[in-house]
Amino acid sequence: MKPQVKPNTWYRAAGVIGVTFAIVMSPVRAKGAELSASSTPTVLAEESTSSSSAATIAELRQEIDSERKRTAELEKRLDQIQEQQESQAKTIKQLPKLNVGRAAEVTPGITTGLAPADIYNRGFFLQSNQKRFSLFINGLFQIRYTLFAPNSVIHYGALENTQNTFDVFLGRLAFSGSVFAPDLKYFAQIQASTAGNSNTISMLDWFVSKTFSQYLTVQAGRSWIPYTYEYYDNPGNYLFADLSTAEYAFLLQRAIGVQASGQVGNLSYAGEVMNSVPALDAAGQENLGSKMAYLGHLHYDLLQPYGYVESDPNPDGTWKPELTLWLSGMYNPVDYSSGFQNARAGDRTYGATPSILFRYGFLSFQGTGYYRRTLQAAGGGPSYDSWGYGEQAGYYLVPATWELAERVSGVWWGQPEIASTGGNQTNWFSGPTNFPYHRITEYSVGLNYYLFGHNAKVQGDYSYLAGSGFDNHSFGANRVELQTQVMF
Repeated sequence: MKPQVKPNTWYRAAGVIGVTFAIVMSPVRAKGAELSASSTPTVLAEESTSSSSAATIAELRQEIDSERKRTAELEKRLDQIQEQQESQAKTIKQLPKLNVGRAAEVTPGITTGLAPADIYNRGFFLQSNQKRFSLFINGLFQIRYTLFAPNSVIHYGALENTQNTFDVFLGRLAFSGSVFAPDLKYFAQIQASTAGNSNTISMLDWFVSKTFSQYLTVQAGRSWIPYTYEYYDNPGNYLFADLSTAEYAFLLQRAIGVQASGQVGNLSYAGEVMNSVPALDAAGQENLGSKMAYLGHLHYDLLQPYGYVESDPNPDGTWKPELTLWLSGMYNPVDYSSGFQNARAGDRTYGATPSILFRYGFLSFQGTGYYRRTLQAAGGGPSYDSWGYGEQAGYYLVPATWELAERVSGVWWGQPEIASTGGNQTNWFSGPTNFPYHRITEYSVGLNYYLFGHNAKVQGDYSYLAGSGFDNHSFGANRVELQTQVMF
């Protein structure tokens, strides 16, 4: 009896036969493929292979060049790091050995390789990444020589001695920035000066401000006042070494109070309520009565804004004309007497000042008018009006280097309120302060030399001051000023 073959056995046998047949036939199929390929023209195959090889070689060469450049950059960075480490090691070796503390932990860290932009941006600075916290440090140093020679003042009991004087006229350090938010700012400035035969250090400015929008910033503290343009400007950016005669006579300087300001388009505005504003030659800060001082201010840019520089040492000049109008009004009850401003304690004053500011090419021009109404203190004389004016212009003979300047400025007092004390004076800022006078006019010419713009410059000027008293007796003075300045 034959053994019975199972179906699975037949399936396996069929699979083996199929695989064997495929192996046997594979050389035949390969040969067929070769014959089919041989039907393609040989020239086209050679061209395709050559083109592909050229493209591959070009890509490889490009990659090699890129790697070479990258390697060169890495080597350059490595050399810089090695040089920095060698410099630091050399510097640390030169430091005196510390015998106290914890050695390396109390050794000053050495930081090199900082670019100017890392530490200086219109002042030395520290600033957090989000700009919520910042500190900027600025400084101004003005050293001045003055020759002053009055004439025809003996008639008023004053001396006619010629004075030669050196002064540290202004030495300032300012600290400013933001805290907790970029729009919550602070400003603190101290000043030292030997002007006026003194040697003082004072808290010049100290205020904080909060900006809610472009329409409203609120500020509180002691600060300069937006009354006259010339004084409101930074003294480091003046065209002449000092303010004009009329500016000293009519300005409102600094006071403690609250100010609101803002801007709409080309129009800027400000208003302030503050203590009585003393003149620059008067002491005192606190209000001595119930009356406060008030100020309102507007300025409008008709063309490009003039800004807060009386002279612009741009080597390319200014070829988009700048034209700004400035207008301010004030009420100020006088708590402290002043020879600069012909005022006595107890007077009440109202005033206004307009300015026109223009710049084009290498020319800058300022024109200002001043008006003040004085209501004299009880027991004094009648109310009276006083006037003043000033114009000045500067032109760069050599762009950004040599600048020629001229100025004419005048004051008319309506009544005499300056006491006659006689004696000697080393300078007249608004005019003589040791006898009363009716009018005075300043004629000045100056020459400025700029080393690094307003940041480092030398200014020289000559002035003739011509005046007369209420008795029409004339007097005058010659003055020469030479000033060096460094500002950062």
